[in-house]
Formats: sequence, structure tokens, C-alpha cells
Amino acid sequence: MRSKAQHKRSYAGFVGAQGGAPVAPANTVAPSITGTAQVGQTLTAANGTWTGREAPSLVRAWKANGVAIPGATAATYVPVVGDVGKTITVTVTATNWKGSASATSAATAAVIAA
Repeated sequence: MRSKAQHKRSYAGFVGAQGGAPVAPANTVAPSITGTAQVGQTLTAANGTWTGREAPSLVRAWKANGVAIPGATAATYVPVVGDVGKTITVTVTATNWKGSASATSAATAAVIAA
């Protein structure tokens, strides 16, 4: 078993290696979407800007009218016929061992037919 002094040195070494004490992720610039909200046209997500120590890992979830689109987690999404009339958003979730946070883009215009 390690003494308190050994534990403090280990934590201090970890903090020094990480550039400071751990900090949960926080969003400073919201995610965004570029492209035309039309069936068959590619929409592209920008993850926004995130802080946190250690650097958080990011996961995307595309949504139509606020409902997650199954399997849509890539940096791009191509609207389908079932999306016509719906707005599209992307939610980015940032996670590190200190916590997680999510931010959602502004909605696109309603998806139009091709």
C-alpha cells in the first residue's frame, strides 16, 4: 500500500503531465451545419469548439425534428425522402474522464424534395 506522500506525488505527476488539473468538457462555439437541406444533398457538421483537460472525445448525433436518426453519427448526412418537411440538427457530445457535455447546432431550413 502506498503512503499519502507517494499518492500525492503520483497525482502531482499526473496533473503535471496533463498540463493542469482535470477539467470537464465545455462548449465555447456551438456546432454548425453547412449545405443545402434537400434530399440527396450532403450536409456537413462542424463540431464547434470545446475545452476540457484532457481533451475530450467527440461524438455526433444527427436529428430530424429533434429525433435521433438511427446510425447517423458521421461528419456528413444526406437527407432522405422521409426527412422532407423536417429540420435537421446535429448534437455533439464531448466526453473526458471528468465528465461530458452536449451542444446542438441551429436547425437547417425544412428539408425539401430533390
